Amino acid sequence: MTFRPHSIVAVMLFSTMVYAQSSSPASKPPAPGAAKAASYAAYPVMSEAAKERGRKLFEMFKAGQASAIWATYPAENRKRAEEERKFVATLAQLKTKLGTETKVDAENIVPYMLKRATIYSRLSEFANSKVPVMTVIVIDENGDTGGFNLRQQPSPPEGHNAGYKDTAKLKLPFSGQWLVDQGGHGVFNNGYQMSEDQQFAMDFVLLKNGSPFEGDATTNEQFYCFGQPVLAPADGTVVRVVNDIGDNAPGKPSQETPDGNMILMSHGNNEYSLLTNLKQNSVKLKHGDAVKQGDPVGECGNSGASPAPKVHYQLQNSARFPMVESLPAQFVDYIADGKPVAVGEVVKGQTVSNGPTSSTSQPAEKK
Repeated sequence: MTFRPHSIVAVMLFSTMVYAQSSSPASKPPAPGAAKAASYAAYPVMSEAAKERGRKLFEMFKAGQASAIWATYPAENRKRAEEERKFVATLAQLKTKLGTETKVDAENIVPYMLKRATIYSRLSEFANSKVPVMTVIVIDENGDTGGFNLRQQPSPPEGHNAGYKDTAKLKLPFSGQWLVDQGGHGVFNNGYQMSEDQQFAMDFVLLKNGSPFEGDATTNEQFYCFGQPVLAPADGTVVRVVNDIGDNAPGKPSQETPDGNMILMSHGNNEYSLLTNLKQNSVKLKHGDAVKQGDPVGECGNSGASPAPKVHYQLQNSARFPMVESLPAQFVDYIADGKPVAVGEVVKGQTVSNGPTSSTSQPAEKK
C-alpha cells in the first residue's frame, strides 16, 4: 500500500465545510498584539500574529460565534447565502455535540505549501467526545480564513515498531535549517501514521521568511528547497535507484509512480533509508555504490505523488517492494527549535538542523 496525506480523504465522524482561499480579502481589525512584518501583511506566514489569529478564530467557535467566523472569509464566499447558512448551522451542531473544551493537548503551525497562508492546528479534548478533536484553520496574510475544519482524531495503533530504537546513528538528510512538515507519533503530527508501510515517514521543507516559496508558487524553481542537495543519513550501500521521472508542476501530483525518483540505501542490521520524490536526473549513484554519511545522493524535487517540493524520508526494515514496515527514526546531534538534541525524533512544526559537529554548509540561495 502506498499512501500520501494529500491524496487520501479521511473518514470524518463530523466536519465543517472547508472553503477555498480567495484573493479578495475583507477588511478587519488585526488580532490583539499582532505586529505587521510588512506593509501588505498583517499576518505573515508562520508568524506569531498568524498563530494568535488561529487561536482567536477558535475562541469564536467556543463562544458560539459562527457568523463572526463566516465574516472572516473572503468577500466572494460571504456572498453565498446558502453556504453561510450551512456553515453556521454546522458549527452550531458541532459545538452542541462536542460540549466544552476541557484541555488543549497540542498546537502547531506550518505553511500552506501552495499559497501564502498559515495552517494553525489544535488538538484538544471536549466534554462530550471520547477521543481528541483536531481543529485545522487556514489563515492568509490578510487574516482572512481559508478553511475551518474540525474532526475527531482517534489514534491508530502503531504496532510492534512503535518503540523501535535504530542502530544507524542517523543525521538529518540536508544542510541548514528546515521545517518538519510531517513527523512524529500520532495523526495530529504526522498524517503518514494512517499508513501501514509509511507510518513513521516524515517531510521537510525549506523556508525563507516563513514561506516555502517566492512568487506565486506556480513553478518548482520558486520553491526554496527545489534542487537542494539531499544527503545520506548514514553510511550504507545503494540498493535501488529511480531517476528518470519528470517533476510535477506544483499542485499537480502524479499517482502513477507515487515515490517518483528515489534512492534506497542499506545501513545493515535490517535498516534502510528511503528518500523519494527527488528531482529528475539528480541521482548520480547506482545499485551497489557505497555512500558515506553526509554524501549528496540526489536533489530535492517534486516527482511522483508530491504536490510541492519537499524532502521525504523514512527508515524501513526491508528492501522489499511494495510492502515494507516503516520504523521510527532517531537522529543524533541535531538542533530543534534552537535547542541541541543528542538523540531524538523530530516532530511536526519544529525547525531542525544538524548540530555543529555536522556539515555547516547552508542551502544555496535562489537566484
